[in-house]
Amino acid sequence: MAEENKQIVRNYFEELDRGRTTPVHLCTEDFRFHPAGLPTLDIDGVKAFGDAFFAGMTDLRHPLDELIADGDLVALRCRYEGTHDGELMGVPATGRQVSAVGIGVMRVADGKIAEFWVSPDRMTIKQQIGAIPS
Repeated sequence: MAEENKQIVRNYFEELDRGRTTPVHLCTEDFRFHPAGLPTLDIDGVKAFGDAFFAGMTDLRHPLDELIADGDLVALRCRYEGTHDGELMGVPATGRQVSAVGIGVMRVADGKIAEFWVSPDRMTIKQQIGAIPS
């Protein structure tokens, strides 16, 4: 079960990066997204959240560095990599490269992603696009 759940998470990120939008077909209908420091979002909210990042970095990728599974939970360490070529977090495109780390936990239910808790390193992203000083 652990390896199957890790593969479901891999598939989610592969489709996320390939499709440039949240792969909602891989999520449960009652999916919940818990971004650190922000309110919990439903499937429509996470799609809007993700679309805003893809608009700001049209080549955004989320390479997975590590997956650890226990029961229905998969912990992950990933990166956010891309070029700041569109408005992101209120900052106009700078052309700068972005590389930051994110950690998260996904809960899998019936072969789909049911919940996603994530803590991206927004501070590093904001520094790299010039929103705040380094």
